[in-house]
Amino acid sequence: MSAAASRALRAALHLPVVLPVAALLLLGLLFLSGVDKAGQQVTGIAVGLAIGAVLVLVPYKQLVAKAYLFYVANIVLLVLVLFVADEVKGSQRWIKVPVFGNMQPSEFMKLTLVLTLSRFIRFKSSYKTFKGLGAPFLLTVVPMALVLRQPDLGTALLCVPILFTMLFVAGARARHLLVITVLGLASLAPVYTLLGDYQKARIDGFIGHLVSGDAPAQERKHHRQAKGYQLYQSQIALGSGGLAGVGIGEGNAHAAAWVPENHTDFIFSVVGNEAGFLGTALVLALFGALLLAILAVAWRHREPAGRLLCAGVFALFAAQAIVNVAMTVGLLPITGLTLPFLSYGRSSVVTSLAAIALVCNVAARPSYEFGPDDFSS
Repeated sequence: MSAAASRALRAALHLPVVLPVAALLLLGLLFLSGVDKAGQQVTGIAVGLAIGAVLVLVPYKQLVAKAYLFYVANIVLLVLVLFVADEVKGSQRWIKVPVFGNMQPSEFMKLTLVLTLSRFIRFKSSYKTFKGLGAPFLLTVVPMALVLRQPDLGTALLCVPILFTMLFVAGARARHLLVITVLGLASLAPVYTLLGDYQKARIDGFIGHLVSGDAPAQERKHHRQAKGYQLYQSQIALGSGGLAGVGIGEGNAHAAAWVPENHTDFIFSVVGNEAGFLGTALVLALFGALLLAILAVAWRHREPAGRLLCAGVFALFAAQAIVNVAMTVGLLPITGLTLPFLSYGRSSVVTSLAAIALVCNVAARPSYEFGPDDFSS
């Protein structure tokens, strides 16, 4: 890297955003070391930082201008994965890539959708009518349907808060969004039929968890051993951590070892078990600081595409963190979502770091006023 590029990279690092991310990455490696996944995660972080460096240096408007190209390429990958990917635990999500390992196109689609909607919405006013919501809705539904086909319910559902947040920030009418919300809720039943057996079991287990509180002890025990096992073990791991936990790296010798997928979807259970309430509070505080920093960049930036990019990234991280934490404690069904920056997953960490790079890119560029309001052309 040239000296000029190095200086530009340092200037683009927006510390209020970068510092919480760095802390979360370090914590992630710390807790993943207890489940023997830290070494593999480093590969994803290295690739993510390299891609992030490129994304920070290229003006974000140039990236937004090429959003449709990224979108089509990602759609092709989502179709391809249905034919060439090996089935793992009932899902077809990963394409093998030399050196990097398994690549998950649905992870990249989350950020591609943010770019695409930023490109489409930035100077349009059609989305302020009910009919005009059709195009951005279609741009969102196509990748959602392909991701559901894998099936990957959690990642598919993330597209919804991204779309709604970006439309809301751009000025879409609340009553129109409410109608689409109702239609979306009505579609949950047919979506359920597309899920794999293990995903249906997770949802059934959550419903059983909600209704089994007053059931006889033997019935509750049967439910936990059948469909509610993962959630039950997660709650034990969190509860047994106490105030300060059993010790960093000691999860394999305690309750965290019994939580299925404790290195990916349920890393928060490992945090609670090894570092206790204090550790989980620190993680939540860091996510709060990160989300506030992203919102601050969006608030200050009046250029439409830049503000929309930040709004989309905010929605992505906020929804993913809230759903992941809520499902580990039993407040939401288990959907298979990772916790950004902490969960093991190279595609996940690459996507998350690329998203942070886009926010830093926006923060580093001057914001100009184009009209009487923020979304005037």
